[in-house]
Amino acid sequence: MEGAGKEKMKRFLVALLILVMGLGVMGCGQPKASQPPKEAPKPAAVQRTITIGVMPDVESIPFIIAQKNGYFAKEGVKVKLEPFKSAKDRDSALQGGQLDGMISDVLAVVFANEGGIKMRIVSRNDGNIELMAGKNSGIKSIKDLKGRTIGMSTNTIMEYTADQMLIAGGVKPEAVKKVAIPPLPTRFEMLQGGRVDAAILPEPLAGLAVKDGATVLNSSDAMANKPGAIAFRAESIAQNPAEVKAVFRAYNDAVAYLNQEPAEKYIDYVIKSQGFPEGVKDSLKLPVYQPAAAPDAKIVNNVVGWLKAKALIKGDYQYKDLVDETILR
Repeated sequence: MEGAGKEKMKRFLVALLILVMGLGVMGCGQPKASQPPKEAPKPAAVQRTITIGVMPDVESIPFIIAQKNGYFAKEGVKVKLEPFKSAKDRDSALQGGQLDGMISDVLAVVFANEGGIKMRIVSRNDGNIELMAGKNSGIKSIKDLKGRTIGMSTNTIMEYTADQMLIAGGVKPEAVKKVAIPPLPTRFEMLQGGRVDAAILPEPLAGLAVKDGATVLNSSDAMANKPGAIAFRAESIAQNPAEVKAVFRAYNDAVAYLNQEPAEKYIDYVIKSQGFPEGVKDSLKLPVYQPAAAPDAKIVNNVVGWLKAKALIKGDYQYKDLVDETILR
């Protein structure tokens, strides 16, 4: 009996030893909770620079101020403002892929899409366009323009705006003589010299013309129908939504500054950086800038209808095809 008991005890000890060894092996196979495996370091993200084409006009001033006052940097976005003297040069740069966005108008955006460049309007812009008669023309109202010459750039925002003003004044656009004068300084000089009876001009040249004796017949502000636009490539919006949103936060900061501070604080800088003509300081009329907002659907649809009626485009463009409503949400 004693031998049998010893044998049982021996088997029990062997089994216990095997169990303890098995648990030890299992424990060694598990990583310690306090020492998780290290991840490989992620490469630092490269911040994308957003390039925006600006023009020598009052519509571009909020962007000029946003850069001057450091609002872009405050929002953490790198922005390069690319100045252009003409819309033609700006549009050439857009076609060459050099721009993410631009200060523009609905017509230019439609033309870009017609040409295969997917542009989207994010916001309308602020600035006045005026139809005015020369100081010695004898023209006092829109109705006096029948049979008279009007200087403008054709198939552009200027011709579109002039047509809307003529119609509002009871004059058919075909009842006037449209004279194509694309360069704004030349148009201004021809109005001054009496070589055209009237002209349509934006600020700051409109203010200079009035100072020289021109008579304002109507304005886009009075009609509330200016098709101005701040537009970006659809590709840039899709790939860099955070940066584009930051651009418009900085834009709104600049708008707040412009509406709060006296012009004396920044006007000299604006005139110099924009290359405005000499003598414009006393006649320059800045708009009451508004925070970024989507354009009026009625204006966008009216522009498309005008372009179609003139056979300038073939595509059928709806508001949703031309306007991005995600950035300003």
